[in-house]
Amino acid sequence: MEYRIALVESAPETVLRMARRLRPDPGLLGEDIAEGMREVTRVVQQAGLVASGAPTITFRDDTLQGEAAAVEFGVAVEPAPNLGPSSGAQVVVLPGTLVARTCHRGSYRDLAAAYQALQEWLRDSGYRPIGPPTEAYLIGPDEVTDARRLLTEIRLPVAPAATVAVHLDAPFEEAVRRTRDALRGAELAVIAEVDLQATLRETIGEQIENYLLLGVCDPQLTYRALSADRHAGAMFSCGLVVRSTDTGTQVEVADPELLVCVTAQPGLRSVAGELRRRLAAALAILRDSSPART
Repeated sequence: MEYRIALVESAPETVLRMARRLRPDPGLLGEDIAEGMREVTRVVQQAGLVASGAPTITFRDDTLQGEAAAVEFGVAVEPAPNLGPSSGAQVVVLPGTLVARTCHRGSYRDLAAAYQALQEWLRDSGYRPIGPPTEAYLIGPDEVTDARRLLTEIRLPVAPAATVAVHLDAPFEEAVRRTRDALRGAELAVIAEVDLQATLRETIGEQIENYLLLGVCDPQLTYRALSADRHAGAMFSCGLVVRSTDTGTQVEVADPELLVCVTAQPGLRSVAGELRRRLAAALAILRDSSPART
């Protein structure tokens, strides 16, 4: 199925949550989820709370294959005092946060495809995960018996990445050539170049993947930045990285807007914003020139 990823700001909410474990057998996953939902519902009713959302599971750690997964079942409730320790649950107030979300319709056995779609979106969007994923069971196994009718929303808290990046399904040398073309198209100049793979091999005898550093700047913007602050050269001659990955080539550059946040020069903010737009335009050229994935 096709997965659409939405970036939304979640509102603060009061949540009842309860720790449980899911057995590693995929054939028992639906049974464990349904049992967790029933237990959360029972605790909500016993505590006299009012549920105000779909039941959820948040995955609390990286579980090794073959082990039971440590999770927290939860459900949004109307604000209420904390529960007693005998309930095995607690009521907490979760702050609002930025989340990337998508929906999966069908069996839980096929949820991996939705997670893969989220990973691909992260790779190309310039955002990074800042917390564990949560699955919200909009239509759960306690409501339908046909697994094809299950509807699960996956929510992943995210934040802007420290770099502006794009992934190319292309070999390294081709990616380097296309990167140079894209920089020229965005009117950015390459003022320095370092083959980090060769440098590490020749100086300390260590081997890494193809890894090229390009010093990139916009001469006009750099001059404006230096006119405001002579220290700005360290921030406005950006280091762009082209490196090999298992699935192609990654091109990324530090976000100049984040770099100038540590300065007290208000005049640099607008220059950094313009430089970021130039860099993003160059990477957009790269992304748009990529062959369509099949």
